[in-house]
Amino acid sequence: MQSIPLRDLIADIHALDRELQRLEEKYNLLSEDFYQLYEAGLLRDEVVEEIDDYGRWAALYRMRLRRKQQYDEMKRTALQALVPQQSAVLEPTLSR
Repeated sequence: MQSIPLRDLIADIHALDRELQRLEEKYNLLSEDFYQLYEAGLLRDEVVEEIDDYGRWAALYRMRLRRKQQYDEMKRTALQALVPQQSAVLEPTLSR
């Protein structure tokens, strides 16, 4: 997976969110629910505008998922760099 600067990655996520929100408001359906229906083949395919929107919506949703995965990987890597390699874990004991 190609690495892009964190600033660009976050900007992409926000831009995708805006596009997804526009489609969610147009069709009164959250993207996650739309995508489940899309993948199951349960959406009507009689109106050309809807077919175009559905294809675009699915592509945007998949891009959003990939960008979020990239962000999570970058975050995990950055946090691991902050954690000391050797750290003690103290566990409390029950009082008698």
